[in-house]
Amino acid sequence: MDVLIGYHRHLVEGLLLILLLNLSLPWILQSSPEKRIFYTRVGYFVFWALWSMVAFSGLMVWLFAGRPLTLPVIGMLILTGLMPLLDIYRALHLKRLWLSGSMGLGFNSAVVGLELALTIGVTLLAVLGR
Repeated sequence: MDVLIGYHRHLVEGLLLILLLNLSLPWILQSSPEKRIFYTRVGYFVFWALWSMVAFSGLMVWLFAGRPLTLPVIGMLILTGLMPLLDIYRALHLKRLWLSGSMGLGFNSAVVGLELALTIGVTLLAVLGR
């Protein structure tokens, strides 16, 4: 069981790292729109890959541990459903902003910052709720 929990923890750390990169790269590459759009799209794919691994490993940990449905688990389940909705909204809205000629840096930062804050909050709830 400790191996599964450790694997899940490392995946969550990877997801946090990708969210930090998704937050900072558009600001770093704001002088080059082509690179910024390219790396934002790469960030989507990496986010979705890590999100699906985190969701699957978390589900496996919860099922194999046989633990009851507690507040941290409910928070993780809600976040698992909310994160893709936020990222889809971000992708669609950024596409509209890019087509209109705007960079959308503030919008991107707000949505990714919200995703990051929610992930950190649920992680702290899970760690402190032990």
